[in-house]
Order: sequence, then C-alpha cells, then structure tokens
Amino acid sequence: MKKYIAIVTAALLVSTIWTSCRKPEEDVDIPDPDNEVITTVRLEAVNAADTTDKVTAEWRDLTPNDGNPDLSKANMTLKKDAVYNVSLTFLDETKTPAGDITEEVRDRANYHLVCYAPATGLNLGVVRTDKDNNTPQMELGLQSKFTTGAVSTGNLQVALHHQPSGKNGTDCSIGSTDAEVNFAITVQ
Repeated sequence: MKKYIAIVTAALLVSTIWTSCRKPEEDVDIPDPDNEVITTVRLEAVNAADTTDKVTAEWRDLTPNDGNPDLSKANMTLKKDAVYNVSLTFLDETKTPAGDITEEVRDRANYHLVCYAPATGLNLGVVRTDKDNNTPQMELGLQSKFTTGAVSTGNLQVALHHQPSGKNGTDCSIGSTDAEVNFAITVQ
C-alpha cells in the first residue's frame, strides 16, 4: 500500500510541476514577407490589333547603391489610338541565374499592387487586368492594358507596392515600395 501511495504522490507531483511550468499558449502572428530585391523592371507590350507590333522597355540597375541605373532601354514607342496588352517582369540580377521576382510577386499577389502613373500630358490610359487571390479579388497589375490617345510624350512611373496589410486593390499610398521606376513613353 505504501508503494501505491508513493507512486500516486509522485504522479501528482510531476503533474503539478508540469502544469505549473507550462506557459500559456499565445497567438503568434506570422511575419509579413520582406520586400523583394529588384534590379530590373521590364515592360513588354503587344498591340491587340497587330500582334507583330511588339515593344519592350527595360529599366536596369545592377549597382543600386551608386544611383546610376541603365536607362538606355527604358523607353517605349507606342502607336497612337491603339490598345496594347502589357506584361511586367521584375528580376533580381544580383543572383546567378537571375531571380524571377515576378513569380514571387504572383505567388504573394495578396501582398502586392503594381501602380502605374502616366505623367500629365502623356495620352496613355492604364488598366490592370490581373487579380490576386483575395476574396473578393483585387487588382494586381503584372498584366495590364495600355490605351493610347493622340501623339504625346512623357514618363510612365511604374511602382511595385508591398502591402501585407491594408491592400484594397487601388490605393497606391499603402505599404512600402519594392521598386519605383520611370519609363520614357512616346505615343506617335
């Protein structure tokens, strides 16, 4: 009997120690994904009425700390009064082979929004045509439709916004900026 009482007492003691040392469970927030490293931004436009009319522009900065991006290919000439289907690509060329950040943005579509801002006087309308996975779905912007008007020139600012909380699919003032570049656009 003494042996039985000793075993029960030991079990109760271990149980008491176990429950008193155990910390209460807490809700742990999953950290938001970090901003992406982007060295290259590429626009590829295909005329919806003439698929042989393809135009590519590329902004590139392989040494971002020196403030001297390569703008030699960051220009695009589009036909007036036309509609272009546009794809946007983001690359991290600090790696070999280059990292395709576009796929990461697509995989994390619910955290991102691409914003397009044509300069005043540039006759260019931009509509995002792809969506994220939110319910309801919200605009993403890796795919878009450019509609040109009369002859004009000006910059088109393209910005990838990282919006892990508060994304509404249209507000470009939310979150931080992964990339913000300008393309020189000529409509002729």
